[in-house]
Order: sequence, then C-alpha cells, then structure tokens
Amino acid sequence: MEQEKTGDLLGRILVRKGLPEEALYRALAEQKGMEFLESAEGIVPDPSAAALLLLRSDALRYGAVPIGFRNGKIEVVLSDPRHKETVAQLLKRPARFYLALPQAWEELFGRAYPEKNRLGEVLVQEGKLSREALKEALEVQKGLPRAKPLGEILVELGLARPEDVEEALKKQRQGGGRLEDTLIQSGKLKPEALAQAVATQLGYPYVDPEEDPPDPGASLLLPEDLCRRYGVFPHRLEGNRLVLLMKDPRNILALDDVRLALKRKGLNHEVAPAVATEAAITKLIERFYSKAELSEIAKEFAQKQVVEEAPSPLELDESAAQKFVKQVIREAFLQDASDIHIEPRQNDVQVRLRIDGALRPYSTLPKGALNAVISVVKIMGGLNIAEKRLPQDGRVRYREGAIDVDLRLSTLPTVYGEKAVMRLLKKASDIPEIEDLGFAPGVFERFKEVISKPYGIFLITGPTGSGKSFTTFSILKRIATPDKNTQTIEDPVEYEIPGINQTQVNPQAGLTFARALRAFLRQDPDIIMVGEIRDSETAKIATEAALTGHLVIATLHTNDAAQAITRLDEMGVEPFNISAALIGVLSQRLVRRVCEHCKVEVKPDPETLRRLGLSEAEIQGARLYKGMGCERCGGTGYKGRYAIHELLVVDDEIRHAIVAGKSATEIKEIARRKGMKTLREDGLYKALQGITTLEEVLARTIE
Repeated sequence: MEQEKTGDLLGRILVRKGLPEEALYRALAEQKGMEFLESAEGIVPDPSAAALLLLRSDALRYGAVPIGFRNGKIEVVLSDPRHKETVAQLLKRPARFYLALPQAWEELFGRAYPEKNRLGEVLVQEGKLSREALKEALEVQKGLPRAKPLGEILVELGLARPEDVEEALKKQRQGGGRLEDTLIQSGKLKPEALAQAVATQLGYPYVDPEEDPPDPGASLLLPEDLCRRYGVFPHRLEGNRLVLLMKDPRNILALDDVRLALKRKGLNHEVAPAVATEAAITKLIERFYSKAELSEIAKEFAQKQVVEEAPSPLELDESAAQKFVKQVIREAFLQDASDIHIEPRQNDVQVRLRIDGALRPYSTLPKGALNAVISVVKIMGGLNIAEKRLPQDGRVRYREGAIDVDLRLSTLPTVYGEKAVMRLLKKASDIPEIEDLGFAPGVFERFKEVISKPYGIFLITGPTGSGKSFTTFSILKRIATPDKNTQTIEDPVEYEIPGINQTQVNPQAGLTFARALRAFLRQDPDIIMVGEIRDSETAKIATEAALTGHLVIATLHTNDAAQAITRLDEMGVEPFNISAALIGVLSQRLVRRVCEHCKVEVKPDPETLRRLGLSEAEIQGARLYKGMGCERCGGTGYKGRYAIHELLVVDDEIRHAIVAGKSATEIKEIARRKGMKTLREDGLYKALQGITTLEEVLARTIE
C-alpha cells in the first residue's frame, strides 16, 4: 500500500488520488461524532481566553483552537480528529468539537494565537514555569495592551493608507477572509509591502531573493511537490537550521510536513521560517525544480522529422511543441518579460522575449516545428487551429505548476507562415501607487493637484509600451473611492479592478468607444476612463462629458504633451471646448534603469553630451553610472524600467493660446516658460540621479 511505503496519512493519500478534501473531512467528522465547520468566516476567538484554555504549543501540537463557550461547553476546532480525546483531557472540562479544513483552521489559529514564541510558553517547555503560574500571569496580561494588528503595522510602516485599511476591514467584516488578502485583491497593497508587514508583525525575517539569493544546494533537501503544494522554498542552511521561505509562516501544516520530509532524509534540522512574497517563492520553485530543459526540447524537435505542410495539426509533434510552449512561458515569467514573439523566418523559427522594452533572442527552432507550436498556442487561447489566413486574438489564464499568469494571444499570417505573440499581463496588485510612478518632486505636486480636480479631461499620451495603462490605473486607484461611480471603456480590459465598472469594446456587437461613452453619461458617473481616443466622435463625446461635470481620463497617441491639444483640434473638437474642458496633459516614456548589481561610475561620453546639447561644465559634480553587464541583467547593464514625464498643466494663459489657435510648438514654449519640464529635461534629471544613462535618454526622447 502507498500508505506503508510513504508513511503518509491515509487522508492525504486519498486527496492525492482525487477525493475532494472537503468530502474527506465531512466523512471524518461524522465518523468521530463531530460537526464539520465549513468556514472560519465571522468567527473571532478571544486570544486571551484561548491562551488560558490551551497553550499555544499544545494548540500547535494537537491542531486545536478554542473559539469560545456555548451552553456551558468550550467550543474547539480541530484540524486532525485523532487528537480529540487528548485535547479533551487537556481542557479538563466539557467540550464541543468541530472539524475544519486546514485553511479555515489556520485562519482561526492565527486569530486565537497571533504572537510567535511567547515567553511564557518557552519557560513552561523548559520546566522553569508551571502551567498554573503561566495561567495566573495570563490573567494579569489580559488587562495589558495586545500586539499590534496587521493593519496598524501597515499604516505605521507607511505601506498602506489608513483609509485603505479601514475600507478593507469593512469588506473583511462583510465577507470574511483575511485583511491582507482583501488589500492585495483591491490593489491597495503591494505583495512586497504585505510580506514586510507580516514579517514585522510575527517577528520573522523578510527575505528578498533578488537581494539575498538562495543556496542552490538547499533545494535538494525538500521534494518539489511539497514546495509546490504549500508555496514554500528551502533558502539556505545555517548550521543545523533550514531557513524556509514562506508566504505565511503561520501555516503550521506546511511546517509539519517540511519537518516530516527532512526526517525521511534522516535529517533533524530545525526549521526557521522567513517571509517572502508568493511571486518570489513561485519563481524560485520554477527556477530550481523545473525539469524541462530547452536543449532537450530542441533535440526532441530535431529527432522528429516534422513535416511543414502536415495535413492535420493532430499529426504534428504536439508533445515537443507543448513542452516548448510551457518552457518559453516559464522563462518569460521568470525574467519578467512582457511579450513572447514566435516568428517564422525563411529557414527556421525565431523566438524572442521582450524584456525591459527590448526584444532579446531566446531560442531558434527548426522550420518544421512552426505549425505544431502555433497550434499549441491557438488551442490554449481557444482559437481556430484550421484558420491560417486571418489574424486571430484570444486570452487565457495560464496555470502550470506554481505559475499563474494571464496571457493575451495574437496570431498573424506572414510570408513565411503564422507568427504568434503572447503578452504576459500584469495583475491589479502590480499597479503602483502614484507615489511610485517616478515623478520628480515638483512635478508630482502639480500632478496631484490636477488629478484631484472634480471635473475636466486629463490626457495621458505616449507611444505603445510607454506605461500609459499603468499610470492611468494608478490614478484610478487613488481617486476612484467607494463614494464615486467610476466607469471605464477599454480595448481590451487588461486589469480587473474591484469597485470599478469596466466595459470592453465589442465592435462585432456595435459597442464602440463612442457608444459606450454615450451610455456612461446615462449611468450617473463621477469618473470616466477612456482606454484610447481613436476617432473624432469619441474625442467630442469625451470633451462634452468633461464639460458637463465629469472627470474624464483618457489616453492619446502623440509625441509630447502640447501635441495632444492640436490632435484634439484635428479630430474636430472646437478650440473653445478644448480650452474649457482640458485640465492637463501628461506625456511619458519608459527608460531602462541601470542595473544596481553591476553599475559603476563613468565619465560622460563627449559625443553623447554634444547630441544632448550639454557641456561638461553643466554636469560637473554629477555622478553618472553605467551597468557593466551581469547575470541578473542578462549582460545588458539594465534591469527594470523607470518613467520620465512631461506634465502640461492648463492655466488661463494656455487656455487663451488654445482659443487663439496657437501651434503645439508655441503652446509648449508657453508651458516651459511657466515651469514645465520636457521629457528630455526630466530624463536628464534622472540620469544625473544615477537612475538611468544619458544614452537611454538620448534614445527615448526628441527635442
């Protein structure tokens, strides 16, 4: 029997064999004469009472949480029915027992025993304090201040705003769940900030694997399936201690199974939890445990003589193709790529990843593999695998192992065969706060003033890939409060934001930007977001909406801020309406950041200075940096991107210039005279701060 071979509990084996976990727990509860507790929602144990009834160490050992009293009995929730009799003896009074799923039990345990390594418990375990004395001390402690809740810690560390925490607490009281999950799902809290706060609250170290890479040998200590099941990763050995990265160190079931796995290897290591983000742990699992090697897949393609013009996609080598597609998605995810390009050429297939805005070669496949690989991509996105003459688009949520990412798929016929592009979409929790958008200090203050206005139209401009969507949703994240009705029309909807009414363009059904905008005006909106102003009708309706007391945020494709004004004019919006409705224009670009791990101080290149119109005297005293290239940046010298901005705030003088029909150049000069920094000027400021390089600024801006 598998149970005899592995030593696992029968219940765990049955779950692995396909029996639903809830069905198993219901059956166990009935067998033991207990009630099954479906959810921890709404149950708030008193930590002081719980500690008086059952020590935290005993609660951990026996999987028991006292949650209160009813009809003269203590109500206790168990995670393992085998400990019912032992817990009853420890309590020494009548008890009513419930059985709960591990996740629900963990939530209750975290509420009942919120602190780690309490002094009293350590003293009892060492024989230096009796249980009776500890209970007396706990009675006294009941009147003392408790450990700070997570929400307070988030606010004190500056990781969340008080109003966001309060709003999340209201949602938590209404729908249950954890405060941290509510904040993450609403996009009000970054996963990194949550991990730091949890570490602070529970007294564990916080680890960023980018700054503190793991010891590769440590991954051999734990099996892959255990790490994937619990979302944990063995970081390093410190003597007889294994530092274990965890999203939530309160997951005692994970810790229990990790200790069991170590014992099976004959190891008696102490397990020391450390907190890391779920995304960081996922990347480590994929990087260290993945079995699919690119060279093996390429060899498999070469061994199979796949015909280019096969009569049916089903006859193609789908096995190697599926492995390859999984592998390239995995690598794109690990390298924070935004897009995957699969491109047919005359004699082969080129695969490239877009990282930090630039395409980098990833792999080359034999030409005969094209149809199989494209077929896998189409099947993933629910596209027609037989249609090769027309472009197709799709979207899919891709889950494989620890990777969970949304993909937008696009295929296009070319002279050498079909090309496919897969875009890896960010999640709502990735959207930054406006403070993290990279504004220079003076510009940021003016930006906050503009987006705080109750009505008007605010335009965000720039080419594709300049970060317009992130900026737009970062603004909405700040201003779309619960007391406002916020409507968006997008093509497509990229980020699903709780509390915002999002609509997707559907040309086949006749739902265009313009038609949606008209409908919005009958929906009592406060804030309207237009994904892109593409035509005259949309431009006119958006302007009218701004003139009738609504705040409109929209994107537009222009080279700089002033050109957005003349673009609206060209679209048929009357100059007097533009001057009355427009409150500001933000133009932006993304420049690559100098890699922090390999940057060195350099002297400016005279030719670059000349092309930027600078002299050495003007930058005297500034410290310029360049990345030398390392493993972490892929040898490029750059890691990540940073925004540069040009903010045009519309005031009376600019309004008069718009009505007078002044050109974009003239309007730009007026704005500069009143303090506007151009894209290049902002870029130079950030290069002199050591964030980017002069070469990047030169490549991304035009004067």
